[in-house]
Amino acid sequence: MIERYAMPPRHSILPRERFFDLVLCPKGLRNRPEWNPGRNPLLIREGYAYVDKSRLIQSVLDSSAKVLLLPRPRRFGKTLNLSMLRAFFDRDTPGSAELFRGLAIERAGEAYTAHRGRYPVVFLTLKDIKTNNWENCLGHLRQVIATECYRHEWLLDGNILNAEEQELFLAIKGRRASQYELEASLSHLLIWLERATGERVVLLIDEYDTPIHAGYQSGFYE
Repeated sequence: MIERYAMPPRHSILPRERFFDLVLCPKGLRNRPEWNPGRNPLLIREGYAYVDKSRLIQSVLDSSAKVLLLPRPRRFGKTLNLSMLRAFFDRDTPGSAELFRGLAIERAGEAYTAHRGRYPVVFLTLKDIKTNNWENCLGHLRQVIATECYRHEWLLDGNILNAEEQELFLAIKGRRASQYELEASLSHLLIWLERATGERVVLLIDEYDTPIHAGYQSGFYE
């Protein structure tokens, strides 16, 4: 699984042929609806054609690595692949069975489809963190983590979190957490989600290297 907490020593790089490429075949080019690449299931639900490479999901499930790295050039479909993984694994994605009906991953059998819609997913995109100083970079990171906290605000219901954890959750969600608290915020969120659901958490990070490049180019990498 793409998994949790600390970065383990072992990594895997998935083969190129496993990638999920998309080919639009619109019913009418001039009437093509607006859509957000990598975030919208419109392409399947509206009957657009695409190349089915959902075997990437099978590769992820078959892998023994705890962290999987998908390195490819720009515009090679990395975000679309992460979106596909999110749609498959996320317990909060409605109608996921419909999205994958007839695809290779469904034909792979129950051993794989049993994982569909089963796990809590944390999806972070760092593509917009192109800042010229550390303060702005930190502010963007606060917003990215806060957005995921908003999406999982149901953690405040019931007795999932104790009083201290609820206070920390609200501070992170409200972008009031200290830098020290922010550094541990993702680990806390993953732990809380696993506690609440009894399932391991799928962590997907898109364009993880964008703030690294920004720091190097603008002189605040260290």
